[in-house]
Amino acid sequence: MKNNKNFWFGKRVLVTGGDGFTASHLIKELLEKQAVVVSTVRHIRPIKTLDLLNGFKGAPQPDIEFCNLLNYHELRRICDRHQIDTIFHLAATTIVSEAANSPMSTAENNIIPTLNVLEVARINRIPRVIIASTDKSYGDHFSDESEGLPYRENYALRGLDVYSASKVCADMLAQTYAFQFKIPVIVTRSCNVYGPGDFNFTRLIPRTIMCLLAGRPPVINLGNEKVLREYIFIADQVKAYMLLAEKTKDYYGQGNSKMPKSGHIGYGWPAFNIGSYTGNETKNLARCDKIKSVTDVISSLRKKIRNIAPVMIEKPANFIEIPDQYLDSSKIKKLGFSPGVSFEEGIDMSIVWYKENADILEKSVFKYINNK
Repeated sequence: MKNNKNFWFGKRVLVTGGDGFTASHLIKELLEKQAVVVSTVRHIRPIKTLDLLNGFKGAPQPDIEFCNLLNYHELRRICDRHQIDTIFHLAATTIVSEAANSPMSTAENNIIPTLNVLEVARINRIPRVIIASTDKSYGDHFSDESEGLPYRENYALRGLDVYSASKVCADMLAQTYAFQFKIPVIVTRSCNVYGPGDFNFTRLIPRTIMCLLAGRPPVINLGNEKVLREYIFIADQVKAYMLLAEKTKDYYGQGNSKMPKSGHIGYGWPAFNIGSYTGNETKNLARCDKIKSVTDVISSLRKKIRNIAPVMIEKPANFIEIPDQYLDSSKIKKLGFSPGVSFEEGIDMSIVWYKENADILEKSVFKYINNK
């Protein structure tokens, strides 16, 4: 048997929330790299993202475990049984509007499972744990003089809506386990991810694509027209996740020798922003093609699909819109990360995929394109 130099060959990887958007793409890539992948899901979905991404072609599948991540013992048995050496914890409530309407279940889904994952990693001495946070955890830094945009990893986490606050809690728990228990944890704070396979039709890009394909007007929440967001294509996000897992050992050093012992430098040390630009590059936003306003995104899609003017709708009373958000991703770039897909290329690939799967998605998207 030949020695395989691929890092992921034979790695025993657990991906939580395995039927989600990012998780499905990550699982697909890990399987192609010949990792042994175990995926936790809560229930059987009528449309499986991984099947759609694979075109129902009988591609390799993960070992699926039906698991309630609120149950620590159940999660630990899965890690024991499969001898897990790498965890990507992606399971979460991710729809911001649903989080606002269901604070208790959002906190339950986003905080306790993260604690359980971290505790299993501590007991089992798992050498690589990736915890998915979000740029929403930073909250509002728009007019901050000392910690202004772009976000850096050592900034205060100020998320004050239910979704963001729950992710702040999970983020801080992960950092706590890194420093107090010396668990090799990496926290990822990605900007807005988009691409084929995203069934979250409350998000701007998939909702607008499906509206235009159906001949319906896109939707803009009143007052959000000029809000800036940074976008990253799903393939680049997955590439960043895998790179961070591969570099975890080197980043922590032998015996955690590279971890700060105290002081301000420690805050945010286990965290990595996932975006496309350095702080210097964002000084000229006109050159940052992945930082766009809501109007810019819709305009681009109208040119490519169908020129239908958007309609303005009132925001729900409990909806909090964070002002402009974009990242300083210098830290992950120093590890060797370089996104390979431009915004326009990613949009083109997304449109093709949604067109090809429009009939399958028609029922799922109906509520959102008809503003029901």
